[in-house]
This record gives sequence, structure tokens and C-alpha cells, in this order.
Amino acid sequence: MKIIDAHTHLGSCDVFDLEITREELLSEMARHGVDASIVQPFPGCPKPEAVHDAIAGLAREQPGRFYGVASSNPHFGEGSFKELRRCVEQLGFVGIKLHTIGHAVIPGSKIGIRLAELADELGVPLLVHTGTGAPIALPSMCLPLARRFPKLKIILCHAGYAVYAGEAVIVAKEAPNVYLEPSWCTSLQLKGMVKNLGTARLLFGTDGPVNLGTELAKARTIGLSDADLEQYLGGTAQTVFGIA
Repeated sequence: MKIIDAHTHLGSCDVFDLEITREELLSEMARHGVDASIVQPFPGCPKPEAVHDAIAGLAREQPGRFYGVASSNPHFGEGSFKELRRCVEQLGFVGIKLHTIGHAVIPGSKIGIRLAELADELGVPLLVHTGTGAPIALPSMCLPLARRFPKLKIILCHAGYAVYAGEAVIVAKEAPNVYLEPSWCTSLQLKGMVKNLGTARLLFGTDGPVNLGTELAKARTIGLSDADLEQYLGGTAQTVFGIA
């Protein structure tokens, strides 16, 4: 049974005062038996280009074990959009991040729409931070975007972050191109998401190595069948991101 962490980070963050080192990421993956990680810089990363290159380096060193998601503050101008394009076209990254609170971007704003257009053009999913940072981080803020780009896969990171988990489920029911990554949600909420949406609409993610064991424990203790557990822990990520 493959385990793919669809949402983790590398590097430092000046917004949330966090840091995840390469060593920490590798050691926790090994400790918990994670087969692959989909890695992105933090929204407050002071040098996203350098972290993108570091993620690409990991992917080259250990092919099939690391994949990248591009994240660069779009308020910094055209250079940010060029960097996002570079990551997908030249580095082989598999997604683009719209971080509502960390980058101060409303999903339905001109910048949010432009990020969605870019992801749609490049054929990669758009990951959106939801939950903390309401109202701009409310899951419902992504519904107009999902309807405007019906072929674009949109992943609601944190699935509303527990507080707005119910709203995230409603959005996913309304838009079949929306998927939920429920890190930091409760076990009961995860079980409800499985009941309402099925595991083919859910991706296992952690938001960072420190949360890996907790998220795995939730997945393994809510009574999922072996097939559903396999789908949630890795199958959906393989489909959504198009990875082997």
C-alpha cells in the first residue's frame, strides 16, 4: 500500500515563522514509511526560487519519491508567474499553489483567476489554502473558480481546517473538479468526508513532517476498508497529479 503525502513543505517561512529542513523531511518519511512526497515552499519563503531548485534536486536524486508544487507570491509581479511556469515546464513540477492568507490572494480575484488560468493552461492541479484566514480562505470562495474552470482540478488544502470542514464538503459536492486534502481536520470529519464524497475525492496530506504520524493514525483508525485506505493514502494523489 503506497503512501503519498500530497501536501508537505520544505524551507523556511517568514509569515508563520516555520522551518522544515531536508533532513527532517527525509527522516520522518523514512520513519513512517512514506513512499513519496509532493513538496512546496512555504508562502512566506524569502527565496522561493532556491527552494524550488532544492525540491527539483530531491526529485532528481530520488525519482518517483519527490515531486514539486510551485509556490511564489504573485503580488511580486511578472517574475512570480514566470517562476511558476519555469517550475512546471522546466523542473517538471506537478501543481501550482494559491495561498489565500499567506499570499493575500482571494481565489476569485484577478490574481486568483490568473493563477487558475496558468494551472489550467499547464495542465496541473491548483492547490488552494482553505480554513485559517477567513473570509478569503473560506472553502466557498473557491466555488466560482471551480465553475469557471471545470476541467481544472482544484485541491482544497486542509479541507477548511476543521472549522469549515462542512463547507468544504458542500463545495466538493457542488463541483466535481474539487478535491479535499483534510490535514488538521478531525477523525470524525474525515470519516464524514469519506461517507459524503468517497475516497476518490480525498488526498492524504500532512502540511509537514511533524504532523505525519497524526494524519496516518487518523486514516488508519476510522474504519476504512483496505481498498478505501489504499485509495486515500496514495491512489487519489496518483490520479490527480498524474504520477506513477
